[in-house]
Amino acid sequence: MPQTLTSQAAAVYLGAALNRMDTAVLLIDAELCLLHANQAATALLERDTALRLDGRKLMQDAGCGAQSLARAVAAALADGHGAAQRVLSLPRGGRQPLLLAVAPFLPPAALPALPACAIVLAIDPDAYQLSGKLLMQLFDLTPAEAGVALALAHGDALEDIAAALDISLHTVKTHLHKLFRKTGTRRQGELVAMLHRDAGRFGAASIV
Repeated sequence: MPQTLTSQAAAVYLGAALNRMDTAVLLIDAELCLLHANQAATALLERDTALRLDGRKLMQDAGCGAQSLARAVAAALADGHGAAQRVLSLPRGGRQPLLLAVAPFLPPAALPALPACAIVLAIDPDAYQLSGKLLMQLFDLTPAEAGVALALAHGDALEDIAAALDISLHTVKTHLHKLFRKTGTRRQGELVAMLHRDAGRFGAASIV
């Protein structure tokens, strides 16, 4: 018979699971006070000024533009059904923006004493890179095909890929057509967008 977890044990398991994620996950209350941060979120707050802690309160840098984390949290929590999600990007001079998704986390009806909170998912495009090993597993690519896919994702032209990999342009085009078939795409731009989008959902390799 399955063993029932206590709420404390479930919290421990959940915390451990969140710490295995490359995406920064923060739990904050309506006043933007930080209730929990996984390891990726803690590292983000230590290295980035776009988001920072002022005491226990999560703040965005004044130079991050008009998009407001406070308004996004308030809008998400105003939805009584918990379905609303707000997304925003925080500009960072000379760098790719920090991407945030804010969603409500409403307590179960059995625990009415718990306050409504917001989950903030933060993605730092500068902190990740696509993994050839991950692409091979996701799409059943050969090492050569994964190498071409990575180069395409980095914006390299076919001629430059051929020179860098010391293969002919014809071979690069052959790999490209195999990539189209294995990923279900038809055009190079569609392929690159899909690589970043779908591979990112599984977690890319962190740059340290």
